[in-house]
Amino acid sequence: MAAMTGAGMVVGWRLSEAEWGRVTALSARWGHARLVEMVARRWNADRPPLSARYLLRIWADLPDQAPEPAAQTNVVPLRRQPGTWVPYQNTAQPSAYQNGF
Repeated sequence: MAAMTGAGMVVGWRLSEAEWGRVTALSARWGHARLVEMVARRWNADRPPLSARYLLRIWADLPDQAPEPAAQTNVVPLRRQPGTWVPYQNTAQPSAYQNGF
């Protein structure tokens, strides 16, 4: 609630016990920042929602499971030094086909 209020999005939080359970579960699964970000994308300052029940409908669009964290590997991507790459030019056959169009 504090994160939303800090972002200027104020709604009434009178929810049933089951609705509070959903809010708590969503917050634990996705984190406050993700939930606030999703509401901010749909927030209409001209016609703001009056109840947090509307937010539950927005959050219902989230997938059932949080994305898996990226696997940690020991693979390091190769990086080319800027300005060091020169495309190959076949000087023996200067046709466009031989030189990459």
